[in-house]
Parts: sequence; C-alpha cells; structure tokens
Amino acid sequence: MNQLKHLLQEHYVNYPELTAQDAVKFLYQRFMGPGHLLTDEAAAAVRLREEWDAVRADPSAPLFTALGGGLCRLHLGGCKALGLSPDTVTRLFFLSAQEVTPDPDGLKRALELVRALPLPPEQVEAYLAAYRAQGLPMVSHTDRFRERYSPAYRIVKQYYVNITPLLAAIDRARDKDARLRVAIDGPCASGKSTLGKALADIYRCPLIHMDDFFLRPEQRTPQRLEQPGGNVDYERFAAEVLAPMVTGEDFSYRPWNCQQQAFDAPVAVPAAPLTVVEGSYCLREDLRDAYDLRIWAHADWDSRRARLLARDGEGCLARFEQLWIPLEERYFDAMQVASCCHLSLDLSGR
Repeated sequence: MNQLKHLLQEHYVNYPELTAQDAVKFLYQRFMGPGHLLTDEAAAAVRLREEWDAVRADPSAPLFTALGGGLCRLHLGGCKALGLSPDTVTRLFFLSAQEVTPDPDGLKRALELVRALPLPPEQVEAYLAAYRAQGLPMVSHTDRFRERYSPAYRIVKQYYVNITPLLAAIDRARDKDARLRVAIDGPCASGKSTLGKALADIYRCPLIHMDDFFLRPEQRTPQRLEQPGGNVDYERFAAEVLAPMVTGEDFSYRPWNCQQQAFDAPVAVPAAPLTVVEGSYCLREDLRDAYDLRIWAHADWDSRRARLLARDGEGCLARFEQLWIPLEERYFDAMQVASCCHLSLDLSGR
C-alpha cells in the first residue's frame, strides 16, 4: 500500500484540481482494471479512433501514468507523438483487459488512501460514504477534471508500456513496407521469448523460435561448437524459414524436439505482413540482412538468474553458466550483435 499511496499522492501533484471522485477513479482502475470498459474489440477500436482523431500529438506530455499493480494509463497524445497506431493501442487495451483479475477487496481497503490527500476532509468523507453505500461502482472523471485536463488514455499493462519504443518502430515501419521482418536476439533469459509472444499477440503475426533449430546430435561436433554462433542449425533455418519469408511465400519448418530427439510435425506459416523471429543466433552475420528491424533484448544478471532458477532450479542455472552463456558471449562478441541492432530494450525485472 505504501507504493500505491505514493502513486496517488504523485497523481494529485500532477493534477492538483482533482476531487475525491477522481482519486477514487484512479484506485478503481488500479484494482478493477479495464475489463469493465471492453466487451467488443471492434467497437472499442471505433471509439478509440474517434478519440484519437480529436487528440493532439504532444511529445512533451507524459506517455503514461503508473497506477501500480502492473497497470498504467497510456495517454493517447503521447502515443500519437511516439508513432504508435490507434489499432495497436486498441490491441494493448484489449489484451490487458483479458489479463487483469478484478480485486474489489483491494479497492475497498485502498479507499482509505484518499484521506491522505490534501483535499477538503468533509468532501472526502461525504464522497467515500456515498461510494461505499453504492457498492463500489464504476467511477467517471468529474466534469471539472475533464475540463481542466482533457484526459484521453487507455488502461494497459505496464509491460506493454515498457515496449512501446519497439511497437512504435514497428508501426512506423509498417506504414512504409508491405512486409516486415523483425528479429530479437540477446542473452539467455533476457526476455526474448516473452517479448516475441507479446508481439505475436499484439499483431496476431507468426512467431518463429530459434530453439526449434537446436543442433541435432550428429551436428554437435567440436569443430561446429568452436564456430561463434555455430551451435544452432542456421543452414536449415535459412533454407526452411528465412528464404521463403524474404520472398513473401507460405512456408513450413520442422521443429527439433530436444526431449524426444526427433523432429516434431511440420509447422505451417502463412505469408504475413509481419513475422517475428526470436532467439539467440538469429542475428548471425549471414542472416541479419534479411530483417527490417533488429532488436537487442537484454536484462541485468539478477533478473536473468532469477528466470533461469525458475525454469528448472540450480541445475538449469549451472548448465547455462558452464555451457550456454560462454557460447552466447563468444557469438555476441565475435559478430558484434548488439551494435548491429536498430533498437535495444532493457527487459530487466519484467
């Protein structure tokens, strides 16, 4: 609650003409999320587009306001200035609504925080008493708040806000190119797979994992593993995925299943306006020119270590420290992977 108290007080500083009702709206959004506002994605897109057209792009305005609990108000004026498309913002709003579990008990407890704001006590007490008596309903901004601050935003997950530089880069590029190919490389447990899945969900696009091209046993020779970036079947990836992806054809590939030591059933991938590839070694020197956007995903060691431990305990961490991390670092250094990227994203602690 201390963090939320700080966020609410910061909100008052930024919007000093808010009332008790506006403060409760802040808390309502923190604990109840955006789901109550969204029953139909298509209708939500129409409403957002209307609001979007009326909003001025404002590079000086804050992009977001943190609500706590992994949620934010994502301000449309900042989105417009950054280059995000309204369709992408609608999608972030929709996906966030699916992932938030409302917490009315948390809201009930948090209402006490309004008393700590420098608002007239009688106003606060009267509003809170009436609000509780009504059963904690959905709250609107007051006319005073709307007239003074012209709020225009959508409630989204903090994670999506953190990756808006990439989303904006994709949206700007999609305005120019009929087909876009994005690659995400970086150290193990830096958040590449999570980022790739997020992009696939947001843009409803194909996602290819470099882990599906793990070396087969007969390929794991000392000579092969001595090559920087040699511990992935880049030849098969180039033939089965990259070549048809570049020419805009449908294709299929065979994921290698390390547990079964056999190929899984072929995966069919239709040609798409956007395709994402994630995983270490996807930005080898002989592969990288095929991509329109190259992303370096990184995270601090504490975050990476915690993720590796969560995967399979100390054994997983030791295996990565002794084998996979040295191989990756040799590849990153030899092929200058970070410096070839258009964008670097810090995914620490997320």
